[in-house]
Amino acid sequence: MTSLPQIFTAVILHPPNSVASKSKTTKHKSEDAYGVASGSFREAEDMYRSTIVQITRDGSRNLRQEERPAQSNSLVVEQVEVDGIVMDYIEEIKSKELDIIKKRNAVLMKRDDRYVTFISPSGKRVHAQFAREQFITLYQKIATGLQTRTYDYSRGLVARCQAEFPELQITRKDERRLQLTGNFISLERFDTFPNGSTRTYSHYQTPNKTKVNDTPYTQPVKQQTSIDQAKDETCPICLETIKISESTVLPKCKHRFCKDCLERAFHVKPTCPICGEIYGSLTGTQPKGGTMTVSSDRSSLPGYERYGTIIINYHIPSGYQGDEHPNPGMPYQGVSRIAYLPDSAEGNKVLKLLQRAFDQRLTFTIGRSSTTGHNNVVTWNDIHHKTSRYGGPTSYGYPDPDYLKRVQDELKAKGVD
Repeated sequence: MTSLPQIFTAVILHPPNSVASKSKTTKHKSEDAYGVASGSFREAEDMYRSTIVQITRDGSRNLRQEERPAQSNSLVVEQVEVDGIVMDYIEEIKSKELDIIKKRNAVLMKRDDRYVTFISPSGKRVHAQFAREQFITLYQKIATGLQTRTYDYSRGLVARCQAEFPELQITRKDERRLQLTGNFISLERFDTFPNGSTRTYSHYQTPNKTKVNDTPYTQPVKQQTSIDQAKDETCPICLETIKISESTVLPKCKHRFCKDCLERAFHVKPTCPICGEIYGSLTGTQPKGGTMTVSSDRSSLPGYERYGTIIINYHIPSGYQGDEHPNPGMPYQGVSRIAYLPDSAEGNKVLKLLQRAFDQRLTFTIGRSSTTGHNNVVTWNDIHHKTSRYGGPTSYGYPDPDYLKRVQDELKAKGVD
């Protein structure tokens, strides 16, 4: 059998200027912001495959050359922005949980100063995406109520912490100071441990934010505790026997605490110290002065052919950062975004929840854009929106049959339900 002739013998490709040809026969030269490569179809195709085309949410194209061989099947999904203190704690204290996520999904995780990246060596997007969602669940669970407190250093203090409180992370600040990181209950137990503690510095609570935007933290099964059982119950914070007349049972999760202990915990953050259930309304860091306008049309979204479409227009104008933002006093760049919902009963329910989230300043925040890399810009803040009508989940569009349920879970995790 004779081989088929090449149909395309000369192909011109416009890759980024940073892409250099490794072929002896493929020519490469610079032209404005791009390079021009000429050669056979197979050579041009190989060069194209070595360049990842990333479509950003606003529709612009961002070409990125990955530092890997052209034949590699590795696939990278959207990064997750993280807080350094939370990640240090997870990597040291929750390393087993991280290893389970990586092994279960056969992925690699790389961390830099602000982001965690998920890589599937086999090129299977679903594996990398599952690992990302499981990581977000773990991260949000840990980040809820995580605190650091600083103490006067002593060898006895370190030994006692290592022996009795393995869930606390120990960090040596300098010759005189020691930092402990953990949840509120563990730190309170440490402070009331026999022989006392030597804390002389105020505590710091890690920021109440996680730059992720797909998967919520699922609350554990609610505990039902009767009054009779509470007679011998121990307060999870102070470890003293709870007096019924001086106790409080949280209405949603049914966890019981001493009144004074719970007041101290809620002063830090209005969430259950055990499970993270939110009580009260959280207020976010979304810049003030933005607008959320809603309209509709008769066209349908894939998967919702019986319904019209709800169109949400968000606009956050540029301005100057406040005290609650990363760089107070510095200017930030505003943003306009469009999102879509089916005009069904459940779609309208989600619309009302999104309106509440916007009013509570939870929809956007100020930070670094994961698509452009620019800092001091308005970005999404952990509530997943469908910014395209089509393309499915990977293009932030429809069809996606589980989206309405997922976004309601995300909103519930922020106290909006």
